[in-house]
Amino acid sequence: MGFLRSSVVRMGTPIVLLLLLAASYQPLIASLAPYYNLIYAAPYFLLFTALLLSHLFKSARVGMMVVILLVGYTVILTRLQSPLNHGTTYMEYLLLTVALPINLLYMIIVRDQKLTSRFGLFFFLAIGMEIGWCALLVQQFGELSSYLHQHPVLVRVTSVSPMPLLLIVLLSILVCVSTIRLLRKNSIEDHAAFVSVLCGVTTLVFFNVPFISSLIFSLAGVLLIANQVSLSHQLAFIDGLTEIAGRRALEDELKHLGRQYTLAMLDVDHFKKFNDKYGHETGDDVLKLVAKHMAHCEGGASAFRYGGEEFTLLFKGKTTEHCLPFLDALREDIANYPLVLRDESRPHDDKQGRQKRGHASDKKPVNITVSIGYADASQADTPDEVLQLADKALYKAKEAGRNCIKGSV
Repeated sequence: MGFLRSSVVRMGTPIVLLLLLAASYQPLIASLAPYYNLIYAAPYFLLFTALLLSHLFKSARVGMMVVILLVGYTVILTRLQSPLNHGTTYMEYLLLTVALPINLLYMIIVRDQKLTSRFGLFFFLAIGMEIGWCALLVQQFGELSSYLHQHPVLVRVTSVSPMPLLLIVLLSILVCVSTIRLLRKNSIEDHAAFVSVLCGVTTLVFFNVPFISSLIFSLAGVLLIANQVSLSHQLAFIDGLTEIAGRRALEDELKHLGRQYTLAMLDVDHFKKFNDKYGHETGDDVLKLVAKHMAHCEGGASAFRYGGEEFTLLFKGKTTEHCLPFLDALREDIANYPLVLRDESRPHDDKQGRQKRGHASDKKPVNITVSIGYADASQADTPDEVLQLADKALYKAKEAGRNCIKGSV
């Protein structure tokens, strides 16, 4: 599941689907010929579903992106169904080409806030003002549409796109910005922004292709629904702090185990004292560090945060004899890792902090240790009982002086 949540997969999936859509475009249109009304309506159904899910999961930025796509698609259906060289259509097309990406770009950089907050009110107000402003421009300067259509600066390659090359370059930069953001941060919101920008830009660039807006906006709706389903899974099964699987995921995994497996319980030694001494933020850093090491534990182990400072490792198809070397290597890696603490005098301002980074006063390495208890399927009848045995073995490790590994027998 971690692979499916990787930034490369999140970036590659929309691109692959767009390429498949392009490759199968003609047969797809032919097969959908009796259902043209459905083609036009599909984006509304899919995007409104994505909007509902974003509201349920309190993902306001994604919801705002969906609203922007809905407004853009409505403009296409109501204002841009005439040939681009007819009346004011080309001017309206250019306005949409500029407004849609700019609004999506703003959603990339703005911090997440509720749709029902003051920011949400300003968002809807701004969208309404943009629509009114664009309508006023078309009303007052609509006669410039044919001039813009033939202006030498707005040169076009009509066999490829009705969009001026200058705008294609600018929108390509916007796609690159959203791609870099996704690869660097890989958040649900950044994935939604990438999907929205990629689909919106593709629609506008290849606007002369029949039914392009309905098909690609439908694809955007499907991808944004998948985005929110992924978020729901993440909220339910992924620990928000450590970003490894949580206890609910472990409980689900225990229901589907085979006859041979090993469970190990891991606990951070003296974590409460460490937390009290250095503060909760540093305590969180410790938990993240332990989780990171566990996620890279060899032997095919699956890592889970059980709760608090307790973690669980699951080795499918392995006995305790097979797992012991991997557990010991994990314990040593954590014990030998120098955790660098920030200086208490470090500025809260990020810019000042970056300037001071690297100074000796900023670096206070400390070492943390963990205790581990383990048990395998041969020692009990059910996974829950094996887990209880591993937990008892963990307490034996703590009683033995901590920073060690103990089995249930």
